[in-house]
Amino acid sequence: MSENNTITNTEDSNKFYRKQKFYYLIIKAPFTLIPGIFLMVYIYYFWDSLGIDYTYFVIGMVIYGIFNALNDPLLGQWSDGVDVNKWGSRRLIFIKYGGPIWAFLFFIIWFPWSYNNPIILFLHFVIMMVLYDNMLTMVILVWDALLPEIAESIEDRNKIFFLANIVGIIGGIPVLFALSIMKAGLFTFQIFTGILAIISAIIFVIAATKLRERPELHQERNVPGFFKSIKQCLRSKSFVSFSFYRFFIVMNDFMFNSFLFAYVLLFTEGFETILLIIGGLGGLIGQWVYISLSKKKEMHSLIMNGRMIGILISIVAFLVSLLQGTDIIWFGLLIIKVIVGGSVVFVNPYLILVTDEDEMKYDTRREGMYLGTNAIFNKIAESTGPVLAVTVLLLFGYVQGAPEGYVQSDTAIIGIKFLFFMVPAIMDALGLIALRFYSIKGDYLKELKSYIEKAHQEKLIKYEKSKGLSKIDD
Repeated sequence: MSENNTITNTEDSNKFYRKQKFYYLIIKAPFTLIPGIFLMVYIYYFWDSLGIDYTYFVIGMVIYGIFNALNDPLLGQWSDGVDVNKWGSRRLIFIKYGGPIWAFLFFIIWFPWSYNNPIILFLHFVIMMVLYDNMLTMVILVWDALLPEIAESIEDRNKIFFLANIVGIIGGIPVLFALSIMKAGLFTFQIFTGILAIISAIIFVIAATKLRERPELHQERNVPGFFKSIKQCLRSKSFVSFSFYRFFIVMNDFMFNSFLFAYVLLFTEGFETILLIIGGLGGLIGQWVYISLSKKKEMHSLIMNGRMIGILISIVAFLVSLLQGTDIIWFGLLIIKVIVGGSVVFVNPYLILVTDEDEMKYDTRREGMYLGTNAIFNKIAESTGPVLAVTVLLLFGYVQGAPEGYVQSDTAIIGIKFLFFMVPAIMDALGLIALRFYSIKGDYLKELKSYIEKAHQEKLIKYEKSKGLSKIDD
C-alpha cells in the first residue's frame, strides 16, 4: 500500500512539475517579443528617424542608465521581502499586474511627442525609456528569480533555460519583421505593436495565475535591510566577477540588436532578417552543444574556452572582410562564431549559483536582490553600448539620418565592420578577464550542490509539518 502511494505521489509530482515548467516557459515569448522589437528599432526610431541630437542622445542614455541602475536593486529587495501570507506570492504578483503595464508602455512609446522640437523629443526619449525599462526590470527580474523554485539542479536549470530560448525564438518570429514594418510606416508599426502588447498581457496574466511558488524557501522572510543586502552582494567574489562578465555580454547584445539598420549596409536589403535567423538558429545549435558538453566538462572551462575561440574568429573575420570578394568567407566565420557563442545558455544558471552560495552563507534566498544588483551593471552596459556604437560609427564617417538610397563612404563601411566584429571581440576579452575570478567551480561547486539539496529537503519537511501537508497539491 505504501509503495502504491509513493508511485502516485511521484506521478503527481512529475505532472505538477511539467505544468509548472510549461507556464514558466511560455512567459519567454513576450520576453523575446517586447525587448527584441524594442532593441531592434529604438535607436533607429529616436536617432536615425526622429533625428534626436547626438548630445541629447548621450545625455538621455546617461540619465536612463543612472536611474535604472539605482532602481533595479530596490525592485529586487522589494520582491524578496514581499509578505507571501498577505499577497499570496512573492514573485508572481509582479508578473500578473506588472506584465500588462509593461506591455502597454511598450505600445505607447511609438507615438512621437514631437517631430521637430528637440527638447520635447529629448523628454519623450528619456521619460519613456525610464518607464519602459523600469517595468521590464520588475517583470523579468522576478521571472529569473523563479528559476530555482522551478528547478533545483544545475542540469535542470540549464535545460529549462535552453528550452526557454527555443520558445523565445519561436514566439519571437515577429521580431524579424519589426524594422521593415517600422520603415514601411509608423501607423502600421503602431498597430503591429498594439496587437503584440495585447497578446503579451494575456500570456502574463494566464501564466502568473497558473504558476506556483515554493513557500518553504522563503516563508521566514529573514531578509536583511537594503544597504546590508547590497554590501553582502558586493562582498561575493563570484557575484562581482559574474557581473563584470555579464556587463560586456549585455553591451554586445545591445550593440548587435540595436544597430541592425547599419549592419544591413554590409549586405543587400533584408540582411537583418537573415542575420537574426542565423543568430537564433545558430545560437540554439551552440547552446545544445554546450549543454551536451556540460555533462562531461564544467561550465566554467567551457565558457572560457568558447569565448577565446570566438574572439579569434572575430579578429580573423574582420581582417578578411577588409579584402574585396571575401563576403562568403567572413559570413561563414560569422556563423561559426554564433555557434561558438552558445555558452550564453549558462548565464542565468551561473548567476543562480551565486544565490545558492548566498543561501549557504546566510540561510536565505535573495534572487531578487542579486538580480537587481547585477542589473546595475547591466543598465550601465545598456547605456554605454549604444553610446560607444554611435561614437564608433560617427568617427568612421557614418552619415546620420541619410536619405533612402544614400551610399555611405568606404570608411563608414569599415567602421560598421569594426563595430560588427572588433568591438564585440574586445568586450569578450574584457569579460573573460573578469570571469577568471569566479570561484564557484571544482570541489567547491560540488560542496554547494550537496548543501542546497539537503537544505531544501529539510525546509520542505519543516514547512509541511507546520502546515499539516502531506503531498504536492496538483
